[in-house]
Amino acid sequence: MNQTRRLFFHLLSFFSAFTFSNPSYASDFDTLDATLERLLTNGSILGAQALVGEGDQSLFEESFGVRSANDSEPINADTQFCIGSCSKPFASATLFVLAQNNQLSLDTPINRWLPQFAKPSIVGSDPPTRSPNLLELLAHRGGIYSQKLGMNRRQARWIRDFRLTLEDAVNGIAKEALINRPGTEYAYSGAGYCVLGRVAEVALGQSFETLFQQSIAEPLQLSRTTYFPNPEDPNIATGSVKGNPNPTTPHLSTPFHLPLIGGSLYSTARDTSRFARMILERGRFGDRTVLEPETYKNYLSLPFEGRAYGMGWSIREENDGPVEIFHTGSLASSRASLRINLDTGRYAIVFYTLNDPSVSVKTAQAVNRAIGAALKQ
Repeated sequence: MNQTRRLFFHLLSFFSAFTFSNPSYASDFDTLDATLERLLTNGSILGAQALVGEGDQSLFEESFGVRSANDSEPINADTQFCIGSCSKPFASATLFVLAQNNQLSLDTPINRWLPQFAKPSIVGSDPPTRSPNLLELLAHRGGIYSQKLGMNRRQARWIRDFRLTLEDAVNGIAKEALINRPGTEYAYSGAGYCVLGRVAEVALGQSFETLFQQSIAEPLQLSRTTYFPNPEDPNIATGSVKGNPNPTTPHLSTPFHLPLIGGSLYSTARDTSRFARMILERGRFGDRTVLEPETYKNYLSLPFEGRAYGMGWSIREENDGPVEIFHTGSLASSRASLRINLDTGRYAIVFYTLNDPSVSVKTAQAVNRAIGAALKQ
């Protein structure tokens, strides 16, 4: 953003606050704006989108940087970012819509649809155990191996080789022993989300991409959100590794077949804000009901004790109810953060690409602090 635009934005924000006696939003967003500008200037990030809203009002929206190390075109509001594990709330909402329509049962063991999971073994244990159900997989209680707890190269391939189909990946995951009994221990699992996506495909006879588009994207009019961005569309952000576009970014795979259900959705901050608004409107978007009242309640629930992770969200509760839901995403050199405060109605979305994964931790810390300032936390 050039100096003239920056001055105009801040003056406009100040004038609106003064005229209508609203809080001065400009000060809330100065930290977020300045942080992303600083990270761009010092070479930590290549490009970013940031959007903060309250209800159906966009309070701050800005794009930063360029599309990739070999594409100097500037990021704009339509640039697609791989949002990593911020895909999980979208995927879980898809499953809840299918269950709401009586097309799936979330508490039925998945071997009903995937017989290869009928009697899974457990690491270090002789007797086989029962198959997990979809609720357990959504909450990372399915016993499927976790990338957070270490995985071998074979296990990594099932969720990182985008030349595979989802069926190929899940057939591989089914051969891996469970790390604990379903419904017991929390173990964050991208592989588990691939399994639940494949269940939906088998049960409905359609690709998960199609099911997501029908259940979530079309009702919310998400025009730039998909597991498979158009390869002819150049307006896609790609992070770097050692000065070159990171080859492990999903859309750079040739061929590109695998929808990493909980980790490779592409979206824009503007599209994602429509999803956040649906959440704040308790499952409704305009005149459309996406999640019915009981479905919405279950979608924001914490069905298992011991970890504040629900059905695709991390959840902060007060007085036995959710007050904030959030998720972050990390895949290749792409990063994402989505936070929704259910009390204030304010939400923040930041998608960005790294110049190199080595700066990931410090960059994420800076971005998260800035988001907290934008949300007044």
